[in-house]
Order: sequence, then structure tokens, then C-alpha cells
Amino acid sequence: MAFAGVSLIADGRLCASTESVFDSGADSGYHLLVVEGYSRTKETTPNRKWILSRPFIVGGCRWTVEYYPNGYGSGDQDFISVFLELDESVRNEVQAHVAFSFIDQPELRVSKLIRQNQPCYFHDHCCNVDEQPARFVTKEAFERSSHLKNDSFVIRCDVIVKDDEDDEDYYEEEEHERARPFIKLPPSDLPSNFSDLLLSKEGADITFEVGSKKLAAHRCVLAARSTVFKKQLFGTMSEGAVTPGVVKIDGIEANVFAGLLTFIYTDGMPDFDDDKGQKHATWLLQLLEAAESYDLQKLKLVCEEKLANLICEDRVAGIILAAEWRRCRWLKEACLEFIKTHTSLHNAVTADALEQIIRTYVSP
Repeated sequence: MAFAGVSLIADGRLCASTESVFDSGADSGYHLLVVEGYSRTKETTPNRKWILSRPFIVGGCRWTVEYYPNGYGSGDQDFISVFLELDESVRNEVQAHVAFSFIDQPELRVSKLIRQNQPCYFHDHCCNVDEQPARFVTKEAFERSSHLKNDSFVIRCDVIVKDDEDDEDYYEEEEHERARPFIKLPPSDLPSNFSDLLLSKEGADITFEVGSKKLAAHRCVLAARSTVFKKQLFGTMSEGAVTPGVVKIDGIEANVFAGLLTFIYTDGMPDFDDDKGQKHATWLLQLLEAAESYDLQKLKLVCEEKLANLICEDRVAGIILAAEWRRCRWLKEACLEFIKTHTSLHNAVTADALEQIIRTYVSP
């Protein structure tokens, strides 16, 4: 199964950091729905109302997951409901095998077994709900289970789209059916403006010494984006006190800290010459650590998503250990899925190391 992105639901709604479309590039894939603050979703989302995941593409089709904390129908108030929905208009009906499971239920995610299930039928922006789990789990049983940890849980949705080789336009969109805005607004230039501010150093009032390099920044921007920077730069100031203009940073490479600043100013990642190589993977692992240190949760998610796309036999051991150490549950899930489907990994990961990783993963 190919990785098909992750959606983060926090404070009762989908986080903006996981709203963009994710393309798995494969005919079968899995999407992870991470819910932080289950109690909040239950309180704010009444029966028959749902929270929608980010869109993701599997088998050339665009999908979303609907999460109903208090059940889909009027008689489902005691249940959690989840559905896969086709998020586009298509010419022909789409058939797909669908399976939902909690992240700690690997026995339910065997591709062969999923294919044996009756396929679900999808057409324009909807699905047959009778073929999906309107009563996925009772809330009472779920709240007593090990699936719920620290008021958070992860649901995995496996999708296997059935091929129809006789019709090349099987997944073609009906563009004329899509609503078009009367006025197309230009994209925001705010990231570009803040990028220029960072590069020009105009008005900078703090300098970071990172190794042999000096990086200038603006205290107010850093404090607005990171609670850690806010505490470091303003938290202990008394009236009339002056904070140092130069701060020495240890334990982090200069290009990693520069990437951190780029994200803080632009909400985006800097360009990388070799975005599929080992240097990029190493840089992302270090940036992941920095994101956690400075409480930049969106940057942490972005790093996890990019690392998931860089998993290979030579890197999977390092990535899964970092995921375990940094509490990146769905990145670890992506690594375990890769390990499960690549028997040649014994060349890269020793049997003892693999056993230890799996033991750590499945332990309560």
C-alpha cells in the first residue's frame, strides 16, 4: 500500500497544515486520520454532523474521509461513524475496496483480505453508505480501549481502486460540472513579502550564531510563530530589561536552522537541490527534531510527510527510530508498512533490530 497522506484534526476541526491535496501516485494506498482531542470533537460535532479529512488521491481519484464523532444516522448516537467519499465528479461509477482500522490493528490491513471484501460503489461526490461502517465502533467500547491514548487516536483508511482497462477515461473529471468562481483571486503574496524581509535583514533586531554562520531575524516574527521563541525572547523580561542582540545556537546545523527560519517566515520549505537523496533525508530528520524543540507542529507534520516519501531500504531504520523518539505515530506506521512489504530489508535491518522495533511498536 502506498502512503496517501495524513489529516490532523485538532480543536474539533481539520488543521490548516493538512488541508492540501496529497497524491499517493498508486492504485492502492492508505490515509491516516489523526484526531487530537477526541473529547472536543464529541462535544462540538453533534449527531449526523461530520469533520472532513484533507483530500487525497488514490487510483487517479480524489477522496476524503468523513468522521462522525456522534454517529451518522439518528439511531447511531452511541457510535463513531467513518466513511470514504469520492471528492470529485467522474464519468463512470468507481469501484474500490475500503477498509477502516485503528493504527494498532495491523491484522485488519492485509491487502489480500481487503480485496476479498465486497467493493464499494462511488459516483459524483458520494458513496453507498450501506457498504461502509456507519457503526464503526461504539463510543463506550472505544473510550475503554487502548486505541484512545491521551484523548487522541489514529484511524487508517485503506483504499484499493479497481481497474477498468477497457475505458481509458474511467477516472476523467467532468470539468464543465465543476462550479467556477466569478472572480479568481490571486494567491497571497504574504509569504513572499516575509521571505524578502528575512533575506534583506531590514529591521532585524536579533542575530543567531550557528556554527560559523550568523543569521539575522526579527524577534516579533519569531515570537508570533513559536511559543518557545516567545518565552526565550520575551518571557523573562522585566520592565526596562534588555535582551541580548546575539544568541548562540548549539546542537543544530546552520542550514537546518536556516530552514527553520524560512518556515517561520514563509510557512513553506526552502528549495533543496537533491530532494530525493540521503542529504535531504538527513536534513529533514534534523529539521524534524528542531521543529519539536521550537514547538512548530505544522513544520513537524510537513517533515513527517516528506520523510514518508523518502522511505527506502537504506533509510527506513533511521526514520522509524526517529519517528519513535519524536512520537510521530503515523510516520512510524508508514515505515512499518514499508518493512512489511519488503522482505529484502534483512540486508538493511538486522533481525534483532527489526524485532526490537516491532516489539516497541506493538507494546501497549
